[in-house]
Amino acid sequence: MSNRQSIHSLQMISVRWWNAGAYYAVSLSQALQEQGHRVTVIGREASPPIRKARQRRLPTYGAVDLESLNPWVALQNLRRIYHYAAGRSVDLFHAHRPEDHLYAALVKRRYGLAIPLVRTVSDVRSPRRNPFNRWLHGAVTDFFIFSCKASYERYQRMWPVFSDRSVIIYSAVDTRFFTPRTGSLSLRRRLHPSGGEIVIGMIGRLSPVKDPYTFLRAAAQAARLVPEARFLISGEEVEISVAGLQRLAEELGVASRVTFLDKQNDVRDVIRALDIGVVASRGSEAVCRIAVEYMAMGVPQIVTDVNVLPELIVDGQNGFVVPRQDPEAMAQKMVFLARQAALRKRMRRHARKMAEQKFSLSVLAKQTLEIYHRVLDLS
Repeated sequence: MSNRQSIHSLQMISVRWWNAGAYYAVSLSQALQEQGHRVTVIGREASPPIRKARQRRLPTYGAVDLESLNPWVALQNLRRIYHYAAGRSVDLFHAHRPEDHLYAALVKRRYGLAIPLVRTVSDVRSPRRNPFNRWLHGAVTDFFIFSCKASYERYQRMWPVFSDRSVIIYSAVDTRFFTPRTGSLSLRRRLHPSGGEIVIGMIGRLSPVKDPYTFLRAAAQAARLVPEARFLISGEEVEISVAGLQRLAEELGVASRVTFLDKQNDVRDVIRALDIGVVASRGSEAVCRIAVEYMAMGVPQIVTDVNVLPELIVDGQNGFVVPRQDPEAMAQKMVFLARQAALRKRMRRHARKMAEQKFSLSVLAKQTLEIYHRVLDLS
């Protein structure tokens, strides 16, 4: 094991928006700091990951624009990363996006820095097969962390060179913040004052990849068999409008039983309003924050067979997995869970236990630190 008492990692996050990959990186940084290790989150000043890191009182360095392709900016970035790393005794580069990966590798090569490089793959892109990428992935990167088995297998199909220096480490949530007891019940009481409804909902941006269309088609089928079922869609309008979804709900004959909510300030209030959570995605989900939040708050869920989702759900224990874009299969599980109060209760307990044991910040930190110690010992 490394004899370092505190490891100083440079967490490189070149994300233009607050997506699941940025969430993974900032959550990891928080988890490491809580374990007594030094972290610095670097990226473009005022970018969403930098803002979120500061909200969590994490040290940041915003003087680099890792998203830029401008050659002059790139040269400035290289110099600034080098001077920061060399002047502050950085032990390790941890890159979270392809752009970060490239910059860390070039800094090491240009300035001869003997600092290990760890790359987390938390998106769905596969590497391109070319000599430069072979050098980047094969010669200069010390270790790979994959956010799901599906991403690991994509890389293995491209270049089967990662098995001895890679691991799968899932994203995590703060299980102290997300618990079955957190979140207000006022939203549920306001929406469904009678108290006898079974509320089935999906939470996420309104985008085709999240597939609210399949959710609504499944809801229409389930509604015919479960009179007490009510449905909820909560999320920010991105590529799909609420008005368009409302028209579809009307065409399906289920409009009176579907509630649409904007993105809420505290997602826990929405989660606590649900009896069953749904992730209907037809793509993406190399990291799925909402599925782990459901789990931490003890909400049984129905998810599609996309990327990380079937790796998070143990069928029949904390939820069910159904084929993507299959409203009939989704509706069957909605009906089954809605009619099984005792099963939902057992699933709530299993879900919370799994979140604590596998998807907490402390677990994320522990698993990542094992990799840090390994590469530092080998460096």
